[in-house]
Amino acid sequence: MAGKIGTYEAEPSGAALSSIMEECIVSWFGRHKSTAMMASGTRNENPTLDRLRSSVKCMKGIFEVGLLRWNRNHAIGVSPDAICRLVVEDAPDPVLCCLEIKTRVSESTIAKAELARKKHGSFVNCYYGDAVFNDCVPAANRSQVLHQALVTGFQHGVFVVCKLEEGQGSIVQIVAIRISTEKRDEYAKNLCKVVNPLLGFLHNEDVIARGILMDSDFPDWVTDPQRTILKTRAKLYYGHLKLITTEEGDLRPTKPVSIYKHSTQYRYNKHKPGLDKNTEISDRVAFHTTGPFEAKYVFRMLDAVMVNAWRAYQAVTVISPWLRALGSHPSLAQVRTKLNNFVGVEDFVADVALECLRCLAAQKAIPLFPADVPQEEREERQFKSEFSEYKRKHGWPIRKFALKKFASDPFLNKLRLCTFVDHRPQRIRDVQPVIRENGTSQKVVRRKCVLCFVPGKMIPGSSTIKSKEIANNSTYMCPTCMVVLCKKTVGNSGAKSCHTLWHERHNLEAEGSKCRKRLRVAREMNDDEAQKRKLHATNASIKRHSPAKTSQQTQRSQTQVAINDPQDPQDSFDAVENVVEHVLENLMEMEHGEEHGDEEKEEDKHDFLDMEEYSNGSDEKE
Repeated sequence: MAGKIGTYEAEPSGAALSSIMEECIVSWFGRHKSTAMMASGTRNENPTLDRLRSSVKCMKGIFEVGLLRWNRNHAIGVSPDAICRLVVEDAPDPVLCCLEIKTRVSESTIAKAELARKKHGSFVNCYYGDAVFNDCVPAANRSQVLHQALVTGFQHGVFVVCKLEEGQGSIVQIVAIRISTEKRDEYAKNLCKVVNPLLGFLHNEDVIARGILMDSDFPDWVTDPQRTILKTRAKLYYGHLKLITTEEGDLRPTKPVSIYKHSTQYRYNKHKPGLDKNTEISDRVAFHTTGPFEAKYVFRMLDAVMVNAWRAYQAVTVISPWLRALGSHPSLAQVRTKLNNFVGVEDFVADVALECLRCLAAQKAIPLFPADVPQEEREERQFKSEFSEYKRKHGWPIRKFALKKFASDPFLNKLRLCTFVDHRPQRIRDVQPVIRENGTSQKVVRRKCVLCFVPGKMIPGSSTIKSKEIANNSTYMCPTCMVVLCKKTVGNSGAKSCHTLWHERHNLEAEGSKCRKRLRVAREMNDDEAQKRKLHATNASIKRHSPAKTSQQTQRSQTQVAINDPQDPQDSFDAVENVVEHVLENLMEMEHGEEHGDEEKEEDKHDFLDMEEYSNGSDEKE
């Protein structure tokens, strides 16, 4: 900075001071990118110091040092590469001096350094400002050597020139410089003419004691942007100054510091892994949308509310009781371990959502004045809410073993018997339509009744059918229970249909056994009756198509009837004639009924489709 400030014979004007201040602010607080040459020079400093310690006999000790402040003017400081003890000719003991190392990288600067070594040697003793000094020390580095001697008060300085060879630095020349007191005093006088008006107000004792800069402390030539920067940065400098200043007013060194950080930055960096983990957790339940900014903002706020509520729930239920029982401050790792087995954010959000829905349902079910609502209506609302919860937990409809589950599950048993919901039978095609491959819906859907269905049986160890399945195929089902139930009645005239029995009887399994037994008996009787009708119809057909029978044919017919009806042959033949007439009348009525059947029989004739087992599981083997 001494090169930027320069020296003046008279105090500079306000405009000049403002320009110098701008350069100082850029140098102090601006962003600087190191060049390749600067980086190589910095890397070469430590190896060069090691070579100086081992190979230069006149250097008895080399010590690293940080920023130094001049006691006579606290606005002036310096930071040399090192401090060394150098053996000189005119001093009986080694003297202290500042050590400055410069690494030459470009070919032109290396050539100049080698030329100076060839002319004056590898180790040179000179005075500041003489011809040897001017040949060995470039003009850009001369004021730096003088500035170091001014701040430290040393009368000697060492300037070391190096170059890079095969990636490693080698010493080209060592220049030992003696600096007279007159040179230092003259430099200090000219430098203070600029430093005092430029930086004196920053080092005022009252301002340092206060710790902050106020607008009244600034000179008039300081611009507003400069004031803003200085006011914000001065707080850090004054804080650090108080930290390193002892009660006696001396300065004490601090630990090596690479960069200053605010306490907020320190805490942020310390807890940053936790913040990153929290962001990762929050993203699990975040609602991602590609809508407008306003929608994203709203959803982001909702996500933040849920995650903060989860953290608060952790603090109240886990951390606070644990801290009270622990009695000391745990580490961050202990807190994380404590929360590892706690409920996750996904489960917490799901539980909160369910609680909100339950609360909303309860608010809708319970009016402001519950006394004005009948008890039956309140029970109906409560039951519907429980029914919705059952559907969510267990799935709906019942896919398998519907009869067994409805008989054993208390809620399902309550559902089929309650009067709060609609149990009126509806066509299957209206409740669960069947769509064909061409996109049209099937007009008639017929499935087996779950209450009276009798499954078929196989002979053990073979594929032979022992008994066929027996079932009433129905086109109707209960829209609430979602099971197929027939409306046919089996038995006497006072019998009830399966649909009615399903919604009235408490012992469903016993009632199902009765229905299956009645259906089995009825089917067996129907099969016997059908077999007899078939035999009589066959005999009648033979008689009608063969009026002139021979005695041998008549005898064979009589014998056939006698075999089926063990009576006198002549009496059997008369009885057969009466039965044949009756059968023919029945056949005529059946043909007439088929031509003028109802709509459902016509649909069954043309559109009947042999469906697979009903998805409710009514065809499962019980």
